[in-house]
Amino acid sequence: MSYKEKILADIGNSRVKFKSNDIISAYENHSIDLENYLDSIEKGDFEYFYFSSVNKEVEDFIVEKLERKVAHIENAENLISSSPIDFDSIVGMGTDRKLSLIAVHRLSYLPLVTIDCGTAVTVNLLDEDNICLGGVIIPGFYLQAKALHIFTSNLPLIENIEYNGFIGKNTEDSIRNGIINSIVGGIITTISHSSLSSVPGIYVSGGYGLIIKERLLCSYPNVTYDENLVLKGLDYLVHNSIKV
Repeated sequence: MSYKEKILADIGNSRVKFKSNDIISAYENHSIDLENYLDSIEKGDFEYFYFSSVNKEVEDFIVEKLERKVAHIENAENLISSSPIDFDSIVGMGTDRKLSLIAVHRLSYLPLVTIDCGTAVTVNLLDEDNICLGGVIIPGFYLQAKALHIFTSNLPLIENIEYNGFIGKNTEDSIRNGIINSIVGGIITTISHSSLSSVPGIYVSGGYGLIIKERLLCSYPNVTYDENLVLKGLDYLVHNSIKV
């Protein structure tokens, strides 16, 4: 199967990433840019559409737009059974989290951890036997910031995630640094209390993943940022495990 025959999508809570012809593009959910991109695809441009989704509403919108243009449409959930990773003991883990582990399982000595810094922060652990141990889900930066603003009388809404230290000397920096501290602390606690046999290789993705990566480098020697883990995991399955 050539790249020209297929299009991949990572449908998240706030935006969608597409990969076709080795080009990755991203669009905000419910945006006119997303709709224009889908409308620009002509019937016959692609024969296959594979997607991972954590947003059913946006997923349905995209599938409806493409179902008359693309011959074969398949959810990545249907491909996980051919994964090289053992997920048998895990219940309810999102396909995106599994794909992130699949993307990096060959790139580092095991064990390893993937972290996606989006609407929620997900932490996913893979042991030295290629067995997924599970992980945790932490409210992301903007969820925490919005909750503090909504459920208190005087705290402002923090929309700029720019990191400038560990402790704040004003209200805005106190909120900003406090949220980042809570996320990083949650990640470190999860890893340190897991059954991983040694210090893992860590792969971080997501919109503010670079900030989290820099903080994690204070505690771990091997932390890599890769913004396209889900698409890479999906691409791996399509190339190596799927008969079409």
